[in-house]
Amino acid sequence: MAPSFRDILRLASVEATLASATKDQVLLELSRLVGRAASAVPVDTIRDVLRDREHLASTGVGSGVAIPHGRIRGLDATYVALGRHRRGIHFDAVDGLPVQLFVTILTPDDDPSAHLRWLARASRLLRHEAARAALLACDDSAALLEAFLGLDQEA
Repeated sequence: MAPSFRDILRLASVEATLASATKDQVLLELSRLVGRAASAVPVDTIRDVLRDREHLASTGVGSGVAIPHGRIRGLDATYVALGRHRRGIHFDAVDGLPVQLFVTILTPDDDPSAHLRWLARASRLLRHEAARAALLACDDSAALLEAFLGLDQEA
């Protein structure tokens, strides 16, 4: 059975009004969001993992989407955060466009296949312009969560 974000994404890890002005600031903001669920992992550790991954290559996949991700040794499960930046920020995306939608994924270091499955799932959900538009039109975090989970259910 395909993984489902419904099983792991909670409202506490969703923010429809990210306020950061820089890539580094948004990585910290996303780290705090995912840290609400992965409470055993310090926020600084999460931020460092995401930042280190960004140094390899940007996770800005284009069309206003970024999927910051990383694997953490000793993590007990997969954790996800969802964020939206209304104006968009420069994130070194492959197409050079500002990023407005962020799906942050942390997986255990010892399960690389799960890491790839979650990345592929997020990418599939956000590849269609209509899906992205629906997420950008949400009024608040609860609506953003429900819209995202609705996309996941359709996939």
